[in-house]
Amino acid sequence: MRIGHREFISPFSLNAAGMAGMSSPLGSFSQWQLSRRSTPHSDLVDVVLRATGSMLVEANRILEGYSNEVYRVRCADGQDVVVRVLRFDHDVSSTAAAGEAAAIEKARAAGAPGPEILLLDTVRIDDVEFPVMVQRAVAGRPLGEVIDRLSERQRNDVLAEIGSLIARISQVPVDGRCDWPTAMAAELAHLYAARDKILAGGFEASEFDRIMDLLEGYVVDFPCEQWVLCHGDLSLKHIFVTTDDIDDAARVSGIIDFGDWTPGAPVHDLAVLRAREPRLDLAPLLAGYGAPADHGFRRRLDLHTLIIALGSLAFGVEEGDQACIVRSAQQIRILVRDLPDT
Repeated sequence: MRIGHREFISPFSLNAAGMAGMSSPLGSFSQWQLSRRSTPHSDLVDVVLRATGSMLVEANRILEGYSNEVYRVRCADGQDVVVRVLRFDHDVSSTAAAGEAAAIEKARAAGAPGPEILLLDTVRIDDVEFPVMVQRAVAGRPLGEVIDRLSERQRNDVLAEIGSLIARISQVPVDGRCDWPTAMAAELAHLYAARDKILAGGFEASEFDRIMDLLEGYVVDFPCEQWVLCHGDLSLKHIFVTTDDIDDAARVSGIIDFGDWTPGAPVHDLAVLRAREPRLDLAPLLAGYGAPADHGFRRRLDLHTLIIALGSLAFGVEEGDQACIVRSAQQIRILVRDLPDT
């Protein structure tokens, strides 16, 4: 498949977090999803049959996807598949679904274990057509569910493998709808507009000014000449692993949910994962990524992570999410402390 153009969204935006914060009459986004009429069972049976050649025997709703109505399905012949109906995003067009499918195929071609796509089509719900994607379920479990049970060696090996997979994905060139200075000007404008939220997250005006000075320098000092494919929403719930009791190894078995893929800088997915999971040991990630040891690369990564952490802090303040506020503010302070002004 050819990577299609999606409407250019800032390559620093935490889009899934933004979807989580959508207002709803029932309070939580998951509750709001459940209040909507579900995809008719007959349609699920039909798309599964066309995708697999087998009948659906069990379908369980998964309330993890913000943009999609998601089902884990067991087929009569033993196949396990995932059905994703794109219903809850700002863009629920077939173009958006095709863009995600193309991103998955590009990642798979680069050697990343993206899910195999069995069917891309549409279903009609209440006289509206929504894209539906059927994927073969990836093996294993989300890394977030098992990481605390892994040995130090297993964790380091998995993190190094994740770094290597990020590097592969970030070598895939894609087109963006604007250049680096234009994208960054828009991003910094968003952060200036979020000034009051960032101050409410525990920062002084002078600290905010210094942070923005650092980021103004980032635009000039570290230009991105070529956008690359980025997952855009990399976290431990989107990385699946398997463990082998025979050789005591843990391996990445899948990277799922490319719905927030974006053209971005090569360090973007590293920075997103770092911002989402600040407790992860950075050393094996960077070793697997093949990061150069020079000061410039680490400064680029730190500044990119700072942008994402600031967006996360503003979101936390807006939503009253104290855990997000504390986590993001702490990470911002550590990053700023370790970043010299030049």
